[in-house]
Amino acid sequence: MKTFLLFIFIFVFFFFFGQNVDQLIIKKVNEYRKENLLPPLCYSEKAKIANKQMLNYMVETSTIPLDHSQKIHTSNPKTFDNFIDRINYVYNFDYICVGENLCTFIKLSTDEECATMALNVWKNSPLHNKLLLSGRYDGICVGSKTSNKITQGGVTYTNGDIFYCVLTMFK
Repeated sequence: MKTFLLFIFIFVFFFFFGQNVDQLIIKKVNEYRKENLLPPLCYSEKAKIANKQMLNYMVETSTIPLDHSQKIHTSNPKTFDNFIDRINYVYNFDYICVGENLCTFIKLSTDEECATMALNVWKNSPLHNKLLLSGRYDGICVGSKTSNKITQGGVTYTNGDIFYCVLTMFK
């Protein structure tokens, strides 16, 4: 009986408290979509390809490329002048549509706070919100990392933990 209760406790703990920030963001995005009478998005391995590429780029360059390009050389051997060139290269034209939201901010205390902040940043931006509420997609991937620096206007700042996040929607 004690073993059974311990198993139940471990299951409940990981179910309710074992979600990482990326999973929490997906959960919050799907709750927001449900509030707006849209179907939930399912995790997509294909979405992860572009997501991982952009997230690594943001952390390696300490930037948030507002045009979603990759113009600075990094460990990725190729650069891209715009979003469409990057997506066509990554997927070799094997997609119907891909959308991407980026954000960065000083890391907050908890994963829950970071997930809420990321969603609020996107909800309060008309173009990012439009992507969240689009019916064109069925897949999603969220990736995030923390770094100790960010570059703005050519100046690099190292002032605490910076939270970088990429949401990729895919079909």
